[in-house]
Amino acid sequence: MFGEIVARYAELTDLMTWESVAYTVTIPDYGVLTVEDAVCRLGFDAAAIRAPGEAQPDDLALQQIGTGIVTWSNNPYDDGREVTDRLGGEGFRHWYLAGDIEGNTTMYVRYGDSDGQLDFPDPGWIPFTAWTDHLGPLTPYAELFAVVYDTWEDDPEMCIEGTCLAVIELESGVRLDTGLWNGSKTYLPMSR
Repeated sequence: MFGEIVARYAELTDLMTWESVAYTVTIPDYGVLTVEDAVCRLGFDAAAIRAPGEAQPDDLALQQIGTGIVTWSNNPYDDGREVTDRLGGEGFRHWYLAGDIEGNTTMYVRYGDSDGQLDFPDPGWIPFTAWTDHLGPLTPYAELFAVVYDTWEDDPEMCIEGTCLAVIELESGVRLDTGLWNGSKTYLPMSR
């Protein structure tokens, strides 16, 4: 079953041209995290919200999805992540997935005060440590990630983004599909 989910996401990310994208899912442990609440957690005033017709290319897009929030950005770098990481914390489960145009992928999770990170193809830790050293809550998926690390150069069908998205879906219950990708969004201005 997991392999089927990964294959579906591998196909979807090919259609979406998954490069220079940062995607987050944040689910509260109880209650509802609204777009307005998320805007406040991100450190913005509600007056900063832009309507879809006013959106600029570098804006952060927010979508209500069930009891939580999904965000989209074309900024997969640390300055964008510093903003979206504010959605995580005590009482929330937060997943971040970003891929840049150079083929680097970062997955970060935070469940309350516990966090973990996966960097692909190489960990960005100095001094160098094994990719498994910082998984935290992702540790139960280490064997699944190992398959990607062990075969990605030889097997073009191996998809780190698909594997990460499958983990996010299994953990959060949020399925990324074209309906979500094309769905109605609210926008926040992001300056680089």
